[in-house]
Amino acid sequence: MPDELTPLSPPPGAPVAPSDTPAVVSVPRNRACVVTLEGHPFAVDVREAREVVMLEPLTAVPGAPAPLLGVANLRGSVLGVAEARPLLGLLARPVTAGSPALILAVGDLQAAMPIDRVVGLDWFETPLPLAADDSRPGAGFATGLVPHGDDYATLLDAGRLLEALRASWAPVAEA
Repeated sequence: MPDELTPLSPPPGAPVAPSDTPAVVSVPRNRACVVTLEGHPFAVDVREAREVVMLEPLTAVPGAPAPLLGVANLRGSVLGVAEARPLLGLLARPVTAGSPALILAVGDLQAAMPIDRVVGLDWFETPLPLAADDSRPGAGFATGLVPHGDDYATLLDAGRLLEALRASWAPVAEA
């Protein structure tokens, strides 16, 4: 962990502290797993990211809606594999055996989300807010931005994302 934090310029539209306010350097208390999707950095709080896996061959689920790509075997347990890219404003891409995936788990919801690659783990204090009109991919599921190198990663709310993925295959209550 670094001894000092290097300040970054805030993203466009983010609130900026007045220049006469003294800078406070603190030790970050949160950690995020940073991955890429179509070259865009996304982050998930490590408390919601169980692990990164290389997918086994998928088994199709007859009649499953589009986000559910299939199920995979994870050490003897059945794991749903769901494509989140379209919900994040990105194009879906083929997923094959050996594709990397980030396993998200919040409460009783769990699924593997295919990713391009893992970038690493980053420390952060409090996510920076997104501007109301932010149109970056994933903004609808973001809880803010976290510093990542000289840039920012979109911090995803894994619970909201899993709920949205599940909503398309949840049974519809009859009136």
